[in-house]
Amino acid sequence: MKGYYFLVVLLLTALCGGGYVMYQQQYKMAVHVTPESENDPEWPSKKKWFDASEWLSTPQYIKINDFYVINTRYVPIGDLNSDQIIFYLKKGINGSEKRFSELSVLSDLDNQEFRELMKDKLSSEYLETQFEKETLTPTIDFFLIYSIYNNKRYEVPIRREYSGNKYHYWVLEGSVKKAGYWHERFPASYSYRKYLNKYNIK
Repeated sequence: MKGYYFLVVLLLTALCGGGYVMYQQQYKMAVHVTPESENDPEWPSKKKWFDASEWLSTPQYIKINDFYVINTRYVPIGDLNSDQIIFYLKKGINGSEKRFSELSVLSDLDNQEFRELMKDKLSSEYLETQFEKETLTPTIDFFLIYSIYNNKRYEVPIRREYSGNKYHYWVLEGSVKKAGYWHERFPASYSYRKYLNKYNIK
């Protein structure tokens, strides 16, 4: 009989331990950091794990993978015609003439001319959110900025980070693509659009 109780206790302990490990893994996230030594086997970039339960235990954040989450209450990009957005959108188009010769004329425009041409032709789509590697907070958002030129639709991926009580943007020069590229290139990525479609949210 004692042996029976011992087995029951052992089984319950194992189940509880396994459940705790799964619970911990559910709330773990990672960021890429540079190892201190070049001799590190993971050089030049390795995963740094941390407890993200402060965010993932709430319905606002949905874990996509080890690095990205969806913020169901993300802050939209405000004025798409602002100086900041126009500057970075134009940067995303500059240098793309070899792939899109029809956009070469846009590179020659100054920011004001570009803004006037793009008036009422811009829109944005939130994709996902990343944790900042120093603060380990979900403050880096990724969007697509859509533009229409000569009845053709294009997209530029843009990164937005919140720090110092304001938003900072970053765009890779010449990163413009035809609209639909991101979702075709990363079909397995669980973006905010897929979240809306899954739950039929309008």
